[in-house]
Amino acid sequence: MQKLSAYLMLRGRAFDADAPKCAGHPTLTADLELTHIIKAMARGDGVIRDACAAALLTPLQTREEIEFRHTVLRDAQANSDAVRRLYEIIADADKIRDDGWRAFSGTSDAKIYLHALDVLVAYLDSLAKLRIAANGDAARFKSDGMKNLYAMLLTELDDELFTEARRRINEMSAINTVLVSAELDDNLFGVNYTLRKKKSGTAWLQWRLAPIYSFDEDTSGMTFGKDDWESRRDRAFNDLAYVLAQAARYLDTFFAMLRRELAFYIGCLNLEDTLRAIGAPYCLPELRDAGRFDRSYRNLYDLSLTLVTGKPAVGNELDSADTKLYVVTGANQGGKSTFLRSVGQAQLMAQCGMPAAADGASFPLRGNVFTHFKREEDAGMRSGKLDEEMRRMDAIVENTAPHSMVLLNESFASTNEREGSEICRRITRGFTRNGVEVFSVSHLYAYASSFAGEDNTLFLRAQRLSDGTRTFRLERAEPLATAFGEELYHRIFGE
Repeated sequence: MQKLSAYLMLRGRAFDADAPKCAGHPTLTADLELTHIIKAMARGDGVIRDACAAALLTPLQTREEIEFRHTVLRDAQANSDAVRRLYEIIADADKIRDDGWRAFSGTSDAKIYLHALDVLVAYLDSLAKLRIAANGDAARFKSDGMKNLYAMLLTELDDELFTEARRRINEMSAINTVLVSAELDDNLFGVNYTLRKKKSGTAWLQWRLAPIYSFDEDTSGMTFGKDDWESRRDRAFNDLAYVLAQAARYLDTFFAMLRRELAFYIGCLNLEDTLRAIGAPYCLPELRDAGRFDRSYRNLYDLSLTLVTGKPAVGNELDSADTKLYVVTGANQGGKSTFLRSVGQAQLMAQCGMPAAADGASFPLRGNVFTHFKREEDAGMRSGKLDEEMRRMDAIVENTAPHSMVLLNESFASTNEREGSEICRRITRGFTRNGVEVFSVSHLYAYASSFAGEDNTLFLRAQRLSDGTRTFRLERAEPLATAFGEELYHRIFGE
């Protein structure tokens, strides 16, 4: 077998789950509650968890890359039984590494030799299962990624490979009697210990060097002890044990590569199964070029909230053009933060080739996604809350570039209205003037109203019915000067 890769995640390139993630990824994971999504995709499988986390937090930057994953995902959706069957074979093979190699540590070369043979036999059985699966399912796939994977399996796992592998393993397994050749150096020490191969049709091994001394493991007639024999035997096994161990480790790498490349798509299938059971929609969104500033969502919802509650969250509609700033205002507990999370989740999911949590979606690519959400007070009082907010914002500014996206949630509300509004206004304007798209949830009326009447700005407000009921939907509306304090007072203290 040659050095192989499936190339299911990237055209012509291997997927590296350990590659550096996007700037600020720990904050992004916490603010957008991505752990719930990753957990639902993984279903307890650590390889799927790592692959999906890496994909989510390493956004693709071209529509061609995303469309490549979309075609593979559509193939996986249409043939989920075949894809899951393939993954199960690979995952079972991975257990060989966990179970078979654990016994190798600290053992002799002879034992490593025997263990490596056992591991190779087990891997050969897994390769045979892969070949059978590939023979039965290859014709069902249409995407370049899946066709290449199955073509690789059928080409490399041919009859000749299995015939030769079984012959070699059977030959190396027949060591009831061990024959070792050696030479004597000038000081009469044994050198060039060599494990000998049997001649066809004979009970002994082929001799190549002279003088040759052979011993079996019955040491009763020897003038040296058993420890001495084992040392000599291990010296003979050393090179061959190393070769076998390398072969087994190559197969480790081969199966790990296959599992890593498939894991993301299995995670997507797992998530879709969960959403289907809940009754929540999902779609493959349309991605537009990074230079555009138009968005369209139909029933966009917070996926993390849906997974936690086990029922579909309330969705929102949005259709905007040439908009760089979205200012979201309204009463508390109206769905503003939930909407903000849904926008960020959909952006990251779309840019890693996943479905989005919506009935339909169309929006531009973004180079980076950043979040600046309010935090609880620092219990240790190591710094003021405003200082902490400014430090986090400074890190965002350092990493933003044109066509990035920044999600602000109650930023700079830790100070008074006038100061907080002015800080947030200047930062927001700096972003939008440099081609950064901003979604900003805020209770700062002075801040929100300062953008009234400006081009490229859209105001959204959490819907509140006349009786105070929250629908958890957003509507296009200008910010209101009231914070509904009287309503809050009556809710707490009664009429």
